[in-house]
Amino acid sequence: MEGSSKNHYEVFVMRYIGWVLILFLSGCGENFTQKNHIVIGENKPIQSTFNPREARLKLSYEKSYLLFFFTKTCGACKEAIPYLNKLAQKYQGHMEVIGILGGSSRSDDDITFLEKYNVHFKVISEPQSSEYFSKAVGGIYGVPFFAFFSSEGKEMKRFLGLVPQSLLEETAKNILPN
Repeated sequence: MEGSSKNHYEVFVMRYIGWVLILFLSGCGENFTQKNHIVIGENKPIQSTFNPREARLKLSYEKSYLLFFFTKTCGACKEAIPYLNKLAQKYQGHMEVIGILGGSSRSDDDITFLEKYNVHFKVISEPQSSEYFSKAVGGIYGVPFFAFFSSEGKEMKRFLGLVPQSLLEETAKNILPN
């Protein structure tokens, strides 16, 4: 019996070591997701790569960017739109402003909303992309939500709720390369 128990123990240990090695080696590879996102009114999608291990959300732009999470029913979000239009215009070519419209169901309604509120920055409204970006920033628990990223895809600063235009502008200046 003793020899039989010893053999079972050795088999158990070898299997355990095997599983540990498999889990370890599977974690050593690239752990990222890539996705294309449709921008309302544009033919060229935004490409993204999210690497959770490095906490990087890299977009197809070679510049800093701001993700603005909002909904059509959020009054504070509507108040932020003119600020963001100015920011997008002022830093055009150096920083991209991208709206992530949550709770969207129909693109025709989205276009009507964007026209009504004179949105002049890029907006993504497809539910899969909204969920993707929400997960990439660790979840959205309220809107408006602003997340500034460096050109390398590293999150630099975030704000929840309506913030003054001066704070958004100061943050944009601070993340842009000198």
